Amino acid sequence: MGLRKTWRKIVHTRWFPAAVLAVIVCLVLAIFTGASGRDSVISRTLGNVLLPAERGITHAAVGVADKYNKFFHYDEMAAENEQLKQQIADLTSQLEKAQSAVTENEELKEMLGVAERNTEFTYEAAQVVGRMLDEWSSVLTIDAGSAEGLEKNDCVVTASGMVGYISDLSEHSAQVTTVIDSDMSAGALVSRTGALGVAEGDYQLMSDGKLKVSYLSKDADVVVGDTVRTSGTGGVFPKGLAIGTVESVQTESDGMSNYAVLVPMVDITSLTNVYIITETATTSE
Repeated sequence: MGLRKTWRKIVHTRWFPAAVLAVIVCLVLAIFTGASGRDSVISRTLGNVLLPAERGITHAAVGVADKYNKFFHYDEMAAENEQLKQQIADLTSQLEKAQSAVTENEELKEMLGVAERNTEFTYEAAQVVGRMLDEWSSVLTIDAGSAEGLEKNDCVVTASGMVGYISDLSEHSAQVTTVIDSDMSAGALVSRTGALGVAEGDYQLMSDGKLKVSYLSKDADVVVGDTVRTSGTGGVFPKGLAIGTVESVQTESDGMSNYAVLVPMVDITSLTNVYIITETATTSE
């Protein structure tokens, strides 16, 4: 039994087929050389004749050995390949999770700084779990609702600025109408000059991820790059929340007033974490 196992191991080695063919070639050459004399004309002639054959056989032996090796080791190589693919997938997943954790940690730090500077607000954290962003609406779904203390019209923010407001909710989820949605409307002021207007969504601008500030007087001091914040008028949104920056200033079609096109402070399409202002200690102006 031991001899049989040893023989099987030898047969399944990579070099076995090539060795067998090499032995056959050597035997053929030895027979012809021995029969004809070492230095005979026949020996030399046969050597010259058999040389191309020898080379061909050697090349074929290598090819056979390679195919033999691939055949008997295919399953092993396939399994190793699948293992490597799985390792790459696992590493990619770990990297994505690490990057997500770093981003979330940075957002939390920024929001903590905002909360420390605005002690009159009470915040509830939530994650974005759905988006409805098209030419007719811009609404997010978050994983917090009435059970977490949220109410309709609560303002939704990030450390960068205003996201929108709670327009509908259930026990553990809520719909957030964003600042670019056509249903959005909030009193606004230009931080640099105090010029007043109304920040509102617009169908034509929504597809570009923008909104506008309407009802600016013709002589209002508003320039590109100005920051626009909530004014606190209307009693819905707290005063001082950053809405966006002015991209351009246009004249209304009636020629009586101007409006400013705003780029939101927050990129609605990439939001993952938001914060809801559930309470405020100050009265709206």
